[in-house]
Amino acid sequence: LYLFIYQIYYVYKFMHFYLEIFNLFSQKFYSKFALSCLLIYTLRFLDFAIILWLLTNISESASDIGLIVFIKFIPLIFSGIISGWIVDKISRLAVIRFIIMLMSIYLFSWAIYMYFFSPNLISIYLFTFFSGILMSVDIASRSTYMSSLLKKRVLRNGIILNVIFVNLAWFIGPNIGMFFLEIFQFEILYFILSIINLLGLFLLWRMPTLKILNSEKEAFAGIKSGINFAFSKPIILGTILLIGIGNLTGFTFESMTPYFAKYIFQASPKEFSFMVSLQGLGALFGSILLFPFLLKISRPGLILSSSTILLCIGSIIFTFTNTFILGSIILFILGIFTCVFMNMHTRIILTQTPNPLRGRIQGLSQFSIGLFPIGSLITGLLADNIGIFNSMKIISSIGIILIVIIIFFFKELRNKIE
Repeated sequence: LYLFIYQIYYVYKFMHFYLEIFNLFSQKFYSKFALSCLLIYTLRFLDFAIILWLLTNISESASDIGLIVFIKFIPLIFSGIISGWIVDKISRLAVIRFIIMLMSIYLFSWAIYMYFFSPNLISIYLFTFFSGILMSVDIASRSTYMSSLLKKRVLRNGIILNVIFVNLAWFIGPNIGMFFLEIFQFEILYFILSIINLLGLFLLWRMPTLKILNSEKEAFAGIKSGINFAFSKPIILGTILLIGIGNLTGFTFESMTPYFAKYIFQASPKEFSFMVSLQGLGALFGSILLFPFLLKISRPGLILSSSTILLCIGSIIFTFTNTFILGSIILFILGIFTCVFMNMHTRIILTQTPNPLRGRIQGLSQFSIGLFPIGSLITGLLADNIGIFNSMKIISSIGIILIVIIIFFFKELRNKIE
């Protein structure tokens, strides 16, 4: 009887955590903001999956795959700190709306280009670089706006739910993209997407501006304030280093998934999009299943370190897969580790940083995420010389060593935080 009562109590507590998600939607204005996030995330993953498919039909080089990932994410390095400063300086909501309009221009421009010309490497790289800039600024503005929109007691829930939206979009975006690409011509599809994207402006209609007080702006003025704060707080600096090393060495499986799908597993268009989206499905599954446990974690730095090591180990294991099914299973599991990685570093950055500095610290975080394309490019270039399997193993092994060193020198990562 005691065991039965305990089980009932455990189930009740377990479900209570999920009910907290729905309570978020009772927060004023949050529902509209959440829907706008899901829309832009879905279009972003849909677009990149289609562009990857175009590229793999033009080139069979692993270095070209690594290069497009490099071009897509390298703006996170160059614009991350600047965009973080911008969203702390001016209205974050105004930045979000401006990026939505530019995104529609980007999609419409692709439609016009494909109507008159055939895709080539140069055009794909140029369009991808522009979309990468938009993504960089949007990430900084949305995360910091959300941290101001939600009350502090529910911010942790908001972070987890935002990761769920990202992962949901990661899974459905590529799949519906390839589905509609079989129905519509590229130029027609992208014209439709440019119109759909504008719905984001409608969803943000009459949202609060949430400006930062002038006194707070003056107290934390300048880009240098963000850098000084990061170096003065070991938990922030250690987290930024982990994000950087993780993105540089722990996601080689992600950047090379299109190559594996197309040339090793000989995937069809639908299998290609499914494999590209599987990491997102695993991360979505992990976000929903692990939600109660993610909320209760009191040492996010330690969990962040562990998940980063697991991503590196998973990348090595992925090189031993030789079938579509086995590769899909590994990607799904790595998606779960990705979910933990994303949740932990986002929580540390947003909860351990004062509001006036969140944009700039988020910008430093994006700078570290910007090491992902560098790792992708190095992996691709090495693959052309020593083979894709050896390249991924070497990069990931170096990552494990560097992560252990960071954990050793930054003991604050092992401490409890609120």
